[in-house]
Amino acid sequence: MASPVAPKNQTPFDDEISLLDIIQFLKTHFKRILFFIILGGILGYLYGKFAPPIYGGSVLISPAKVAGVAVVDPKITLTKLNMNSFYSKETFLACNPMFYKDKDKDKDKDKDKDIDYEMSGIVKASITKDGYLIELSMNNSNKETIHECFNHMINDINTSERKIAVPLIESKKNQLSHIEDKLKFAQQFREQLNSEQIKNLKTTNQRVASDMFYHNIANNNASDIQAFLDQINQIKTELSSEQTKDAGEALPITIERKSFPSEKLGLLLGLFLGGILSFMVSLFLEIKRTS
Repeated sequence: MASPVAPKNQTPFDDEISLLDIIQFLKTHFKRILFFIILGGILGYLYGKFAPPIYGGSVLISPAKVAGVAVVDPKITLTKLNMNSFYSKETFLACNPMFYKDKDKDKDKDKDKDIDYEMSGIVKASITKDGYLIELSMNNSNKETIHECFNHMINDINTSERKIAVPLIESKKNQLSHIEDKLKFAQQFREQLNSEQIKNLKTTNQRVASDMFYHNIANNNASDIQAFLDQINQIKTELSSEQTKDAGEALPITIERKSFPSEKLGLLLGLFLGGILSFMVSLFLEIKRTS
């Protein structure tokens, strides 16, 4: 019985491909594959070497505080940072100085009207795990742009929170002044109690009531003075630079180079992609030739 004849349009890839087929395929297209691999490696290396560097910057911001308590919940500040209306125009330009590069240079036009990009797309804001600090991060090819952007954002946060903090601080200062006046009067009264004229009122054992009355007044006066001193010290501590301060950097701005790929990685990636591309091209040409 005669064996069936394979159709004329059948290709070598219609049956199972053996190891010999693969070796033969590589031999046939060796030069092309090698060319693409070398070319890919060269291009990848050059890209890694000459591609402009990308820098990643981050900063931790401590909110404004009065008496050790944040004047605005960091979660509220985070919500505001995702709204364009929170920022000043100067901040928009500091964070994206290339925005007007291709804009009309006509001085008669108000360029501030066409700010139409989302700030949250350039600077990412988040809250640290402890819930007390705000972290800002951004990538840019210019380190100075990162510094300027963060400084302007911190200034916007500080300006917003100072509107709330200033009345609270003034209230604390007024309270301190009021207690200091009370202390002054109490100290003046103590000096009067210590005068010889008052002391002579409690003269003999026959005037026990007068003597007890004097001691009660003196003891109450001493207690008042000590209470006023304690309150003054507490308020001064609350108004100290450690517990009452503007919003600012909890840690300095950090900037690291994040270029991708590096020269070595670019070379390896180029070799790999060149090999893949050469295989696909060779396979396409082989199928086209045998069909």
